[in-house]
Amino acid sequence: MNAFQPRPFGHSGLLVSSLAYGAMSITADPGIAAGVAPSLLRALERGVNLIDTARIYPGSEALVRSSLAAWRGPRPLISTKLQTRCLDAWRFPHPLHEAYTPASIRQSVDESLAALGVETLDIVHLHQWHYGWTHEPDWLETLQALRREGKLRCIAVSAQDHEHDALLELVSRRMVDGIQLIVNLFESRPLNAVLPLAEARGVGVIGRCVMDSGGLAGGLGREDFAARRFLQHAPYDEYRRRLDRMEAALCPQHAGSLAELALRFAAFAPGVSSITLGTSTAAWVDQALAVLDKGPLAQEAVRLIAREHVWSKNFYEELL
Repeated sequence: MNAFQPRPFGHSGLLVSSLAYGAMSITADPGIAAGVAPSLLRALERGVNLIDTARIYPGSEALVRSSLAAWRGPRPLISTKLQTRCLDAWRFPHPLHEAYTPASIRQSVDESLAALGVETLDIVHLHQWHYGWTHEPDWLETLQALRREGKLRCIAVSAQDHEHDALLELVSRRMVDGIQLIVNLFESRPLNAVLPLAEARGVGVIGRCVMDSGGLAGGLGREDFAARRFLQHAPYDEYRRRLDRMEAALCPQHAGSLAELALRFAAFAPGVSSITLGTSTAAWVDQALAVLDKGPLAQEAVRLIAREHVWSKNFYEELL
């Protein structure tokens, strides 16, 4: 599997790069000048053709738009996520009408179109998901209507944190064109069910949190964890112990570093169309693509990761 060969996004007809530019942290690009993020332009120059953003990422959609105004190549694909009306529903089940209504879905799509300066959004996700919503049709009917109106191409759902199995019925019934979920060295459980099912059903997959908010890079200290929003509640000593154990078992015989191991594991997991990565500097774009150019890990390494290094954790809950 070639890292630079575009992959089908399920049966949608879209072809996506194995690496997607994760625009959640685009405003952190230190080289931003005149509304242009050099990291995004570098990613596009290197063949990345998918940008993943969201309504709730502060300043992201607007900065993507102004950066794309400076881009002279082919228009990239844009994936975004709907604005929820109920922040508490990120973790705890709520009725669908509290989080999304037909009117709020339309408003979010229209606001994204305006912020990004495009006529059509390529992929639109519900930015949270609870299994019970599978049986409430309003969200899907509204997005299907917006697709008929030409405002979006693909309908997708982004899974809650580590609750990937809540997507199984959606995928099995082909209710959506795509899904987004956590896939990383500690969270390999999607390889057991939802990823093979998505591949069989022709549903595209964007893998996220592939570096576990930077923790899987292997070089973060205790103060770094405390300073990072999505790692600040992680049990640092336990995290470090597990990283050391994984590194001793798999590096350097299967990968030169933990960061390389993490990227190659997620990007080449069967069923994954693309991985979204917060590449907020041009140099990090080049480093990530150089790693992916090495191709998939040996199956022996994948089996070892999936059998011996799963860590069912969710310290994101502490943020709510």
